[in-house]
Amino acid sequence: MNPNPPKPSPRGASLVEAIVAVGVMALAVPLVLATLVQSGETGLSSQAETRCSWIIPACMDELQATRDGNAQFLDPTQPGQAFPPSGDVWVLAFSNDGRTLGKISKAEYEKGIKTLTNQPVRYLATLKGTPATPKPGVTPMLRVAITLEFPAAAPAAKRQKIEFHTRMP
Repeated sequence: MNPNPPKPSPRGASLVEAIVAVGVMALAVPLVLATLVQSGETGLSSQAETRCSWIIPACMDELQATRDGNAQFLDPTQPGQAFPPSGDVWVLAFSNDGRTLGKISKAEYEKGIKTLTNQPVRYLATLKGTPATPKPGVTPMLRVAITLEFPAAAPAAKRQKIEFHTRMP
């Protein structure tokens, strides 16, 4: 017979082990959730950057059509004329696949818009043209700023933005 039999090991976890486990979980769970949120935002940004190759040329085509008098959504303008009129915004709505859905009002732009003509809106493009500094002997140009904003359903202050700048006569 063994005079000192082995003591049975305690079953379960001590209070210290339980507190350490809860502490580790309290740190790990928010980090995992933050990573998931960040990856979702990165995905939205990537989609927006991809759609820019369709949306920005569509905006420029519409701006050129305003000069030619045959714009589909925007008011006619003259070469060298700044746009939009003071106190107004020119905003075009686009679907998830980059199709132009139409122009939206200033109020819709400020609060956000989910659908237009019964189609979901994902992106908004704000258009603004201001006179560039004139140079002698050079055709007067406008500085054109096109800002792609997403998601369209969010209020204006909470949207992510990608800005593009160019010039046009």
